[in-house]
Amino acid sequence: MPARLTGWAAALAAIVLCAGPAWPQTPAPAYKGILVPVNPEINRIANPTPALRLVFDKLRDLEQGKPGQTVIFHLGDSHIEAGFLPGVVRAGLQERFGDAGRGCVKPSVLGVYPKKRLSSIVVRQDVKAVRLGAGYKADEPGRGFSGLMVYHDKGFEYLDFDVLDADNRVLARIPSGRPRDWPGAGGIQVSSIELPGIYRQVVLRAAVNPQRPGARYAQLYGLSLESGTSGVVYHSYGVNGGNCDTMLRSAYLHKQLERVQPDLVIVSLGTNDASTPLFRRADFATRLEALLDRIRSTIPHAAILLTTAPDSYYPRLRRRPARPNPNMAVVRSVIAETAAARGCAYWDLFTLMGGEGSMKLWRESALANYDNIHFTKEGYQRQGRMLLEALMREYESHAASRPR
Repeated sequence: MPARLTGWAAALAAIVLCAGPAWPQTPAPAYKGILVPVNPEINRIANPTPALRLVFDKLRDLEQGKPGQTVIFHLGDSHIEAGFLPGVVRAGLQERFGDAGRGCVKPSVLGVYPKKRLSSIVVRQDVKAVRLGAGYKADEPGRGFSGLMVYHDKGFEYLDFDVLDADNRVLARIPSGRPRDWPGAGGIQVSSIELPGIYRQVVLRAAVNPQRPGARYAQLYGLSLESGTSGVVYHSYGVNGGNCDTMLRSAYLHKQLERVQPDLVIVSLGTNDASTPLFRRADFATRLEALLDRIRSTIPHAAILLTTAPDSYYPRLRRRPARPNPNMAVVRSVIAETAAARGCAYWDLFTLMGGEGSMKLWRESALANYDNIHFTKEGYQRQGRMLLEALMREYESHAASRPR
């Protein structure tokens, strides 16, 4: 009689018996994320508000061929700054309802690692050495843009900007010497530039104006790439390290919201709020409510959609292994409660990805990075597809009930 198997040997034998005689086993499908289960039934927009239904009405009009634009402003932290999550949502909406422009982008300094993004770019004296690139990535969908909305400092001490195409031909000049908009907003002005055609990439180069020889530097905060056609404009504003407090104190952000006048504001914050030893539930709730009040006072007509922050871990310290951050579940609860109390819709990414501790599974599925906070390109794109699916499910439900 064979000896009785114990421990790992018994477990291995059980696996072999269940698998049968088929050796070698068929390899797993060669696409990432197969290990992460997602229940499509819980992928929904909770608490859809009347303001959100008005956004869906505008999308319905676009789908029926009526002229107009639906403007979306996605505000968040480094998860949004990476661009992959909002990029999937933008591409899906614009494919169905029309492409009216890439929206707000932060230009990068050419010659620097291309993923580097700066909250503001300062150009000093040696104007020939600095060129700022902006536009679509090579693999990014979008028809291009024919106009620029440029956010920069004003005053006689600032340099102008030349807009160049890929062949270094000057398409337009952005003057910085005369004040035009936003008086008292930290010197920031907005210049609207029409281009002579449709472009996917442009380069900005600081330029000396002979009428202002004393100008020594220029400061650029961002650009909005727009086409002027009917469809969806999707602005994406992500800040590395951003939290409710930094967004609340940003005069530039709220002036930009005032200028853009979005129909829908998506707020994706909470990771950085919860990643500090000073985190307190009541403090986070107070700051989130203050941010929502500030947004509502700036654009009272806009719908607001909150997204819960994803799961994350505390970093590994010496011999102590990484472990789930219990504050993320608290953040999720506060966002859901605040959305219900303040008349906002919300999308529960935290629960959808698996709740507390699910970051481990996402990392093992090559959908999250080893810092246990951020995700890979594929991970962010998967989140973007889930958000797009939730929005379209709610849109279809509303469109079916709307009188024709």
